[in-house]
Amino acid sequence: MFSKLIWQTDRMLYEDLIFRLEQVPSDNWYGQAFFRLFKRKRIVDKYQEFFLRHEDFHPKNIFELGIFDGGSIAFWFELFKPNKHIAIDYLDRQDSRYFEEYIQSRGLTDKIKTYWKTNQSDKDNLRKIVSTEFTDPLDLVIDDASHMYLPTRASFETLFPLVKPRGLYIIEDWAWGHWPAYIADEHPWSKIESPTNLITKIIEAAGTSVSLITNITITKGFVVVERGEEIIPDPTSFDIDNYIIKRPNII
Repeated sequence: MFSKLIWQTDRMLYEDLIFRLEQVPSDNWYGQAFFRLFKRKRIVDKYQEFFLRHEDFHPKNIFELGIFDGGSIAFWFELFKPNKHIAIDYLDRQDSRYFEEYIQSRGLTDKIKTYWKTNQSDKDNLRKIVSTEFTDPLDLVIDDASHMYLPTRASFETLFPLVKPRGLYIIEDWAWGHWPAYIADEHPWSKIESPTNLITKIIEAAGTSVSLITNITITKGFVVVERGEEIIPDPTSFDIDNYIIKRPNII
């Protein structure tokens, strides 16, 4: 798919699909139908670099957190053509008309499903959705939801145990707590904990046992965590802290 992307000043094109780039507003948007997409070209280029190194990765079951306008769903679905792609979002809204037309025109009603008004911190509900929609373990999870520490950790501890060995768990926009604009006093997120602490814990867990996490790829825009072979006895009580060994504090 990456080779078929056409980048213009204010949009990304893929065959007959139009993805409006929200970071670069344009007067040319009006009167057109499109997906609204919050992904810069440099992030997509990083994804291309990553998946070119993992050409044998073909996920059949994808779970995505964060829908917004549905553009990300279409992007990932066209890239991987999975058997099933389920996405959730906290917002109280419905699928956009352009998204509905995309689903209907391609006959994807059995392959793509959205759950609005769904909190990524609701562990029981996440597990219920997975057990309802999937018959096999997850191959790929993409968290592009709240970008805040506690909800992101809740989703990770819920869904990572449900990912198959060699499956991938992606956390997007984890580094905003290190960006000057976001930590300025006037920014509404300035006092909110970023996911950095979770990424640190994931690294510590990988250092403790390669059977839980076999590989971590870190970029400014996203982190990719590869699931190992370790059997988690009770996925419903998975706590990342229990998989970390630390040296005692040395004074």
